[in-house]
Amino acid sequence: MTSSPASTPPSAPAIPAADDLSLAAGDILFHEGEQGSDAYVILDGLMEISRRVGTAEILLSTCGSGEIIGEMALIEHMPRSATARALKPTVLRRLPQAEFDQLLASADPALGTLLTRMAHIIRTLTDTIVRQTLGVR
Repeated sequence: MTSSPASTPPSAPAIPAADDLSLAAGDILFHEGEQGSDAYVILDGLMEISRRVGTAEILLSTCGSGEIIGEMALIEHMPRSATARALKPTVLRRLPQAEFDQLLASADPALGTLLTRMAHIIRTLTDTIVRQTLGVR
């Protein structure tokens, strides 16, 4: 990962360009199970979000420009629920936990409660889908 300047898309939070990261195709941004301290806004490129169970890798989603990834670990204060890998050269803007928390604190308190609940539901549903995909109970 190397730093790279990039313009901010209209939907990206106001974060300094110094926090931009460039990934080559195939680079891993974070691994499932790691403690998360940052979320990332995809400025350009494409990321794959996947889970590994044994030798099987389950594709959960692909995310592109303007999308945020890695936020669930920050919302729930839990380890990463999936691995994020660049599918092509990708530029991301890092959103540290402290800045993420400031954004949430500036919003209606109900939003934090809603996001925590939704992140829990997504994590639970993802676990269920992975087990069903693999035929595991």
